Amino acid sequence: MLVYRNWTRHVLTASAVAALVAAAPAVAVANGAMAHPEGTLKLASRQLVSGSTVLIRGEMFAERGKLRLLLVGVAGRFQLGEVTADSVGGFAESLEVPANLALGAYRLVAIATDDDEVASLNVELLAAAPDADEEHEHAGEANHPDDGEHTDAAEPTDEPLSLDRAGSPLVTGGAVVAILLALVTGGLLLRRPQGVT
Repeated sequence: MLVYRNWTRHVLTASAVAALVAAAPAVAVANGAMAHPEGTLKLASRQLVSGSTVLIRGEMFAERGKLRLLLVGVAGRFQLGEVTADSVGGFAESLEVPANLALGAYRLVAIATDDDEVASLNVELLAAAPDADEEHEHAGEANHPDDGEHTDAAEPTDEPLSLDRAGSPLVTGGAVVAILLALVTGGLLLRRPQGVT
């Protein structure tokens, strides 16, 4: 009887280790560790100018991974372009900032091929500086008092945006399956075998 109980404990311990090893990849995928690495976005300035071209650099992304770069704000998501990382997970790409976007606070976001957000950076979109000719034409207008008919564009604010982050159904589903598997396995392992007395 003692031999049976000791053998059963060894089998249960081996089963627990096997279950943990089997569940580890699913938990890692749920945490995004195996899906793709999170990278870093870099800009010369976090103030972007509407209608201009901006050099965006990236580091520590998946090797040769494809990414979509978007500006995300209260008005929605606006794609700047697509980039492909090099053999060490880096890129440097000049992309045009759309001229028709509302001014204000945005997040520059990198999205992987599975629609997961892998990097983000808070930025501010500013109006383009007027041309010298336009500046000369409007120089006289600055001397006139405001007649109340002018409407200023929304001023940029320093308040943080509360935006939904992109999420992959595959990663979320993998997390749920891993948790359920761990719970069922743990419940089975906690049950003690019924020994014959």
